[in-house]
Amino acid sequence: MRCKRIHFLATLTIFLSLVLFVNAADAQWSWNNRVRVSDDGVFMGGAGMAFIDGETFVALNIRTELALGNWGVGIDLPLRFNTNSGELRTQDWNSTYDYFRVLRYIRYGKKRRSPVYARLGTLDASRLGHGFILNYYTNEASYDDRKIGMEFDLKFTAGGMESITSNFEDVEIVGSRFYVLPLRNMANLWLLKKLTFGTTLITDRADGVSATSNNLTIAGLDVELPLLQFGPFYSLLYADHAKIFDYGSGQAVGLEFILWKLGGLMTIQTKLERRFLGKEFLPSYFDPFYEVQRFQQGTPVPSRKTDLLALRTSAEKGVYGELFGHVLNTVKLLGTFEHIDGQPNSGRIHLAAMLSKPIARFSARAVYDKTQVKDAGDVFSLDERSILRAGLGYQLNSYFFLFTDYIWTFEVDDVTGDLKTQRRIEPQLSFVMPLNFGGN
Repeated sequence: MRCKRIHFLATLTIFLSLVLFVNAADAQWSWNNRVRVSDDGVFMGGAGMAFIDGETFVALNIRTELALGNWGVGIDLPLRFNTNSGELRTQDWNSTYDYFRVLRYIRYGKKRRSPVYARLGTLDASRLGHGFILNYYTNEASYDDRKIGMEFDLKFTAGGMESITSNFEDVEIVGSRFYVLPLRNMANLWLLKKLTFGTTLITDRADGVSATSNNLTIAGLDVELPLLQFGPFYSLLYADHAKIFDYGSGQAVGLEFILWKLGGLMTIQTKLERRFLGKEFLPSYFDPFYEVQRFQQGTPVPSRKTDLLALRTSAEKGVYGELFGHVLNTVKLLGTFEHIDGQPNSGRIHLAAMLSKPIARFSARAVYDKTQVKDAGDVFSLDERSILRAGLGYQLNSYFFLFTDYIWTFEVDDVTGDLKTQRRIEPQLSFVMPLNFGGN
């Protein structure tokens, strides 16, 4: 779409944004499907400024997050007008696919809680099984190259399936996990009747530029056994094995512990995993950085993530930890960390925090990923290894908020093909009206 002057469109957009704008903060929180805090929607209206790559824009967004029963809908309509030219930002509307991305997602059910779960659109933090192959994957690592994908899960008494498709424009990542409970009818076996066996197969048909015949495929087997389950306590022992075709394999053994709604104060889930990684193998190969690392043309020699596999010339051992949940139905938390024994640059972290309702009129949210972490001092240094979205808001009265977002993501230069960081600051005055639909 060619750039358009502000005139009538901008006036109409200001009116619409003050009538219909919904807070999309929850879109960043992958564990909403597992730790329930609220299913209510919020109408918001807002206008402000955006500072992107040294340019200034009038930012008028319609971004929606609504839930009604089992259904959820997200809308992302970015309208940013250059303050110098009055023109609409071209990168937001330079392909037919951009128009389909206005519908950020449509969802039915809750992952791992509903018999049927489906999500079409942006995938924020997808996972299959225990995450040993695909963990917190997002198809929105580059803001200007958001994709339309799908998650589809079925859950039965005797087993079920999980599946993912990352991009319908060019079929890229396609994967599924099937699992069964073969001893479910053996009442006298107590714990063993809940023993679950799973198998996973994921293929990426793209090299980051176009679909190719050089597919990357990973297959996996897993087993899990619930141990302790009474009142608010739940624990699970599990093991995973994965093989990257034409490369190496690895294993993991882990323990998961859940403290569910303890006295109405908190819900916390923790996981600790020991990993045994063979040559030419990477755990959680499809991760939050995958869309960035899959193919990088801006280096002296174009590189692919598969190049990293060849560098794994020896077997390794490592640890992986995870914690997520909420406290007092107010603070949502998520943190993951992984590290390889004896390798100081092997750390990777995923951190997220959010106030689900204002405290002393302030609201806040943040999502942060970083790879190749060297030490504790390197955790929060922002560079090409980082992805960050953070925001701070202040409630002026019952319906109006001042809010500022800081966004640090990646984009590919259209001329050179180089991968570069993109920094955006978007202050905004928002109108807020809570909605109560009486959803699940």
